[in-house]
Amino acid sequence: MGVIATAGSGILGAVCDVASGKWKLNFVSDRPLTIDLNSQVQLRDVPDLLRKAALWWLGEISALVPGFSGSVLPRAPELACLRVVADGWHIARSGQSVATLVIDPGQDDKGVVDQILHAAPDFSLSQLLILLPQEQVLRRRIELPIMPERQVLSAVELQVDRLTPFKAENVRLAIKVVARDAVEGKLTADCAITPRAGVDALEQRLSNLGFKAARVDFADDDGEPSGFDLRVHEVEVDGARSFLPKVGLAVAVIGCWYFSGMMWDISRQQELDAWQTRIDALKPAATTSMLLRKRLEGLTEPFEIARKYRPTALLAPIQELTTVIPDTARLTAFKYEGDSIDIAGIAADASSLISTLEKSPLFKDAKFRSPVMRRPEANKDIFEISLRLEGPKP
Repeated sequence: MGVIATAGSGILGAVCDVASGKWKLNFVSDRPLTIDLNSQVQLRDVPDLLRKAALWWLGEISALVPGFSGSVLPRAPELACLRVVADGWHIARSGQSVATLVIDPGQDDKGVVDQILHAAPDFSLSQLLILLPQEQVLRRRIELPIMPERQVLSAVELQVDRLTPFKAENVRLAIKVVARDAVEGKLTADCAITPRAGVDALEQRLSNLGFKAARVDFADDDGEPSGFDLRVHEVEVDGARSFLPKVGLAVAVIGCWYFSGMMWDISRQQELDAWQTRIDALKPAATTSMLLRKRLEGLTEPFEIARKYRPTALLAPIQELTTVIPDTARLTAFKYEGDSIDIAGIAADASSLISTLEKSPLFKDAKFRSPVMRRPEANKDIFEISLRLEGPKP
């Protein structure tokens, strides 16, 4: 069950035709509000129907309330009508049959804008209805299998070549469902067809001037709008049909991502297993090599110690001390560590030993480690001296 409504003003009465499944409400303006109970309505059509119902109700309330109250309520937007006739454009406000403004479209855009701005206080162009001459539009009535109304336009476009001498891409097409027969399973629709080139040029000119058509229609035998809309309508994609490919694409992407990750894990594990197999194969050889290295180090260590040993490193300082120390002195202690030598002993004159040791090219930094002690009974001095080797460490 659906609803199709056209606006009126001032309620007079209502008639219900049960056989056709339609309600018709008559108004003072002789424009009926028709409710077609057989019309198919989709959920996405509800906001547009509510908007149209709200605009209709505002118009009805504004027409019924007193003048002061009517100025308080918001008024429905005024629809200006642009009639395309032989001598130019005739623009009139809604409800007027006499044009209030005549524009020559042959003049340049500046001239048209100046003429519109000069007449702007007398009418509004916020909503513009373009009314084409009747002779520029071809009308046909066709019967189709019953279908949702949103699909009727696409079905008729497939038959444009049969209905007219034009091709579908070269015409503007509008349809209006006039009857539905649920028993016979068919619907009747009126089609309006006009060459596309002229309407495109007109809309482009109005767009350059800053206007946009709210509807493109043509005049009937009485000069009134016929109720068609020849604007270019974008084809709506079925939500369910467009949703399924998107879901399928998303599932395919997720599946590819999961499969790629799984294959990468398998490949990485296979590579790790291959490296582990090679390590296990080389492990016995590596163990044997480590054992051989330890045996070789054990064999070469004595040779290394012998190579570093210098037999003259210890004998040379002792021989030098024996040479430089006078016969009046005698050593009682000798300590050799690194490049330091500590000696102790007794001498007739211990104080002269420092200068004697300094004269040797092998020694340096000779000094007493403790005060010299005199032994009167032996007429000798007890000394302790430290010195360093002049040459490199042994």
